Amino acid sequence: MKKAITTLILMIIHAMPVLNAQQLNPTGICYVEVNNNNILNAGAYKLQTSGNYLFNVVNIFAANINYDTGRGRAYLSNNNNVTKVLTNADTYIKPLQNKGMKVVLTILGNHQGAGFCNFPTREAAKDFALQLAHTVNTYGLDGIDFDDEYSDYGQNGTGQPNDSSFVMLVQELRALLPDKIISFYYYGPAASKLSWNGLRAGDYINYSWNASYGTFSAPNVPPLTKAQISPAAVWMGNTSNATTTSLANQTKTGGYGLFLWYDLHGTNETAQLSAGTQTLYGQQTVLSTPLQSWTQGANCDAPIGLFTSNLTGTSAKLNWSAVGTNTYDVDYKLASATTWISAATATATTSVTISGLTANTEYDWRVRTNCSVKSTYIFAPRFNSGTGTAPSGSTSLSLDGSTESGTAGNLTLSGSALSLEGWIKPSSFKSASPYISSVMGTEVSDSNSAFLRLGDANLANNKLQFVVSINNVQQKLASVTALNTNTWYHVAATYDGANMKLYINGVLDASRAQTGNVASSGAFNVGYLYNTSRNFNGRVDEVRVWKRALSQTEISQKMCNVTLPATSLAAYWKFNEGSGSSVQDSSGNGVTLTLTGVDASNWGTDVPCATATQKVSSNTKNKKATDPEQETVKKKIRLYPNPVSSSSPLTVSVPEEYNRGKLSVYNFNGGVVETQTLQSGDHPYNLSKLSMGNYIIQFESPDGVLKQTEKLIVK
Repeated sequence: MKKAITTLILMIIHAMPVLNAQQLNPTGICYVEVNNNNILNAGAYKLQTSGNYLFNVVNIFAANINYDTGRGRAYLSNNNNVTKVLTNADTYIKPLQNKGMKVVLTILGNHQGAGFCNFPTREAAKDFALQLAHTVNTYGLDGIDFDDEYSDYGQNGTGQPNDSSFVMLVQELRALLPDKIISFYYYGPAASKLSWNGLRAGDYINYSWNASYGTFSAPNVPPLTKAQISPAAVWMGNTSNATTTSLANQTKTGGYGLFLWYDLHGTNETAQLSAGTQTLYGQQTVLSTPLQSWTQGANCDAPIGLFTSNLTGTSAKLNWSAVGTNTYDVDYKLASATTWISAATATATTSVTISGLTANTEYDWRVRTNCSVKSTYIFAPRFNSGTGTAPSGSTSLSLDGSTESGTAGNLTLSGSALSLEGWIKPSSFKSASPYISSVMGTEVSDSNSAFLRLGDANLANNKLQFVVSINNVQQKLASVTALNTNTWYHVAATYDGANMKLYINGVLDASRAQTGNVASSGAFNVGYLYNTSRNFNGRVDEVRVWKRALSQTEISQKMCNVTLPATSLAAYWKFNEGSGSSVQDSSGNGVTLTLTGVDASNWGTDVPCATATQKVSSNTKNKKATDPEQETVKKKIRLYPNPVSSSSPLTVSVPEEYNRGKLSVYNFNGGVVETQTLQSGDHPYNLSKLSMGNYIIQFESPDGVLKQTEKLIVK
């Protein structure tokens, strides 16, 4: 029954009337390079006798698929001219639609490594599909056209084309846009990546056309029929009139349903168009209205670096990176809704907190830049508002760096992909050779290992190291960032068969190219590897093991919580027990973590994802169980003005609770710029060490009980 329903849906997709009732046969498809030409000119050409418009589908050429290296995310980017068309849809899009034409946005690679064929997971493909769908719905477009050129796969640490990516992308996009056009310019790696796991890209695509101008070659996109294909491709001004006539004749006699015209200019093209239309329709092409010139759009880039934090169930913080000294408009909505709600208008900050959310519910949000014009919106990854309680539970576990650790027994991680992640709060780092603090993983031998640790013989003892055994050799990747003691960090390591990557607090910190299969099968440990002299000293929480490579979006959005069940989650220890000598596996795989040397004093309520009502204590192990709850912080440290000019004074106002505490300054990549001791009262802060950009300022009271984090913008 399920297969029959799927077949019926696909039949509906390919039978749906996406074009107007007066469309030509074959249907006229037109590309307009909006960097140089006015798209309205597509509506100037008619057939002389019937008066029908020549073009039925007009493609805006082209938006780009770009790559945000800081967030490890493919995103939709619109240059100044595409932005001008989209943000002025009433002027450039609706007039064509009023003439019965469909206006479609073409997406093209941009030499940044991001493309349609190298999404590592379905979640990453769905994220980009959501961006496309939001763009179509926001600007009133009729669909999306894919052109797999200029991606430069592998740049910026991205992967090479894989078999599943393009199929997943069009499948996810079709689910989001059931009644819109999805077309494929038959070119690039995507042309050979059209089937995967029993699914076909053509099951979700309406049309495809030949990309080799001046030739006649039918794209092979099963199950598309001749009615959905253009084997002909005419490049205006470059394909001769004689060739145009020949292509038209082959299309007509071959019974194909589409005819492609590329690069319609702002000059009179009736002679070349007629060379085709006289054969196709028995009519000359004429101009029905004067042609219009084109003025370049003003530059105004949308911000990137979008991520969501501080999810409480009823509120969330929306964050992005600055674009010059501009302001921003921010909207959000329920994922199931169609109407956007304004969160901020013309704000000069790079974050905004929204409230009144429904707990454990999915939301979308978007942001645009205000320059002399407005940028197009960039759409953030969809987020879940959370449960309203501390997602990582009420307790974490403290390990002494000597006799205390946990083991899960045998866990096989051999293969082409894996991920290790969790929260750690180091109490100290090893001061003797080999300066290693073991965090998690398996280390049987140099030829059998997959683990995450701090330090090595030739590596600082407070830097992360990700190690996997490939071809009987331990391959190593070290972090750029050095960690501090008594500070919670979310750490993650991934391997996807092409690259090893390290993330700190959801931000990509280091990567290196690496191929081959990992060999790892043996006892999986937390806080221990090889021998007890290398045991980890500090707190651990929310440890997860995956048999696939997580995307940066997954890591950054789900540091504190994972929705279960989760694909390829091998083990998940939340450390919620609060007592005892074992930790249960929440993945459903029954991989219990058995603890050694642990008693009641190891368990404490110092957790990385606590809500405001939870006690946060860095020395829980040494406190008595009868100690009263700590009071919630009511007074906060203030930074003003914020944003601040590098030539202006910055004041730090410190309440008494933080007197003689610690101030730490982190750059946007998570690197420590400086630390200093706080004194209560108002103090000037020396900005000489900070260049223009965004910084995270973390405050901590002397006992570690009180913490506060603020974003500082230096202009």
